[in-house]
Amino acid sequence: MEGEMKRKFLAIVEELEINDEGFVLQPEIPEEPSVEETAEPIVEVQEPVEEVVEEAPVEEVQEEAPVEEAPAEEPVDTQEAPQLEVAAAVDAVGEVSAPKYVNKNFAQKMMLADEVIQDRYDEVKNYALRFKKLKARISKKFESINQGRLQFVKISVAGKTLKLYLNMDINEVDPKFRCKDMSDKVTYETVPVMLRIKSGRAVRYAKILIDQCAAKYGLVENKKFVEVDSMKVIEDFLAEREAKKLKKQGDEIDDIEDIEIDNEAFQEDIAATEGAEE
Repeated sequence: MEGEMKRKFLAIVEELEINDEGFVLQPEIPEEPSVEETAEPIVEVQEPVEEVVEEAPVEEVQEEAPVEEAPAEEPVDTQEAPQLEVAAAVDAVGEVSAPKYVNKNFAQKMMLADEVIQDRYDEVKNYALRFKKLKARISKKFESINQGRLQFVKISVAGKTLKLYLNMDINEVDPKFRCKDMSDKVTYETVPVMLRIKSGRAVRYAKILIDQCAAKYGLVENKKFVEVDSMKVIEDFLAEREAKKLKKQGDEIDDIEDIEIDNEAFQEDIAATEGAEE
């Protein structure tokens, strides 16, 4: 047993290499060739990218709405306005030209005024007429009440307002009446004080001013004065103008002379009639 082990030991020693210093050199173990892992090349497969082509925005074509033909204009009913009347002018050929507008005169405005305005007009006019030797004259813009050449008062109307013009100085008038100085207007040079009458109080103011104006010029009150129907006078005035217009074919109504009413003669006729009845 020991001999066998000795042989194995000697066999091993023989195979060992010993250097000069007595050290056993380890046998070189042949290195096995390193097998480099040859990684298979990774081939990147790129999926084909589809090119996105931006489509140009398609403009929506709006269908044009069918154009409806405008309906034929219906004839306009031209009613008379309170202040204006429409008159169609006809030329020589017979064609109707654009309508012209004609201002209504004083009498026409009074006929169109409401009953309150007419009553105030009648009251103020009769209060001014109660003095002797006065005459009333209806013209295009006013009704004037005069004594000979003396311009006493004028009355006009604008909408719902009566206007009383008096032959006075504005400095003589109480400021509470709120009169307006019209002396800078040529039309009102002889009657420069204007009072607007839009209420019962203004009617009372008008009477006070009429008395003051009469006292200024020494007018004498007619104690037997009989009131006139002012609106009846207006109606007769318009009827007479219309009759004259019919006789003058082609003439404008404004070309006809104004009508003057002799209040003094009227009062004498009334007095004579009352005397005969007695």
